[in-house]
Amino acid sequence: MKRFMCFFIALMLMLSMTPALAAETAEIQALPASSSIQPAIYTGRLNAGVELYAQPSKDSPVVGSLAQRYGIAILEVLPDWVLIRGEGLTGYVQRKYINDTKVAPVDPSAAPRYPAMPPTYLGWVARETSVRVAPETAAETLITLQQGARLAIHDFEDGWAKVIYHRQYAYVDTRHLSEVQPVQPIAQKADTQSPIAAFTSFYRITTDENNISRMKNLVVACERMARTPIPPGGRFDFNGDIGPYNARSGYLPAIVLVDGGTALGYGGGTCQVSSTLFNNLMQLPGVEIVARRPHGPRGATYLPLHSDAAVGNKTLNLVFVNHYDFPIRIDGHAQDGALTIAIYRADEDVGT
Repeated sequence: MKRFMCFFIALMLMLSMTPALAAETAEIQALPASSSIQPAIYTGRLNAGVELYAQPSKDSPVVGSLAQRYGIAILEVLPDWVLIRGEGLTGYVQRKYINDTKVAPVDPSAAPRYPAMPPTYLGWVARETSVRVAPETAAETLITLQQGARLAIHDFEDGWAKVIYHRQYAYVDTRHLSEVQPVQPIAQKADTQSPIAAFTSFYRITTDENNISRMKNLVVACERMARTPIPPGGRFDFNGDIGPYNARSGYLPAIVLVDGGTALGYGGGTCQVSSTLFNNLMQLPGVEIVARRPHGPRGATYLPLHSDAAVGNKTLNLVFVNHYDFPIRIDGHAQDGALTIAIYRADEDVGT
């Protein structure tokens, strides 16, 4: 596998820079013109009246307000906030005020599905390291990882790797990474060793019996995903391909979400695998998502809002079709509370 040592990070950052996104739609162009206006990635509408903040925090100054159903341009997507522009105002609002089903990309060929947050690198942990709330050695530790854990990295900041932890950014000291590998933004240009999508979600590592079973189920689901690459035109059915969720398949009873509550059921935890996979699929324009339902309005809290995919029965499933002219494979790895899934091109002889 092609991997790059950490001391090449700075070089890769320069090489990975991409051109500006495509021009905005007529609705956006109707906003006040300025050569310094940041191009939009998506257009959408607000589902409530909101105040716009100068920074992605309610502690920052308010720059103005917009009414419900006002048409907006979305300039940037963050774990719990989006940067928007409307009525001559630019500022941050929380993602809950934007209905993901009402958002459209300005250029579908250039932008991932909303609200995808594509990482730029895939990294491997070299030794024990902390995932911290800020890029500082004294910052609070959210979780501790050991050698071999993998991370989808969204950016680098002053010697720290930026990752998404639930609905916030978190940071890992780059000196504790053994290798990093760029995520290829154009799938058609990737080789079979270069990820074309990746995402990490974090899970609890408590040692109560139910959670031990849940962690085991994450590993089982990852192993089953790796069995069969998806050929061109091929269909992946999570319940069908990763199930059945029973003891014979290797699954254990663990807590599952049912009608807004919880219950004990075989395969508890597989929804986190399907949801992390969904965050990969949103990054790939050559993949058609034909079935997906969230865990209710608030979604699964281990991921940013509107980024989960529930599975487990006939009405809850994640199904997609590979429309690339090459096969793809799914690689999942669960360790120390970090579930990382990446998608790669597979060997061309798959399905022949």
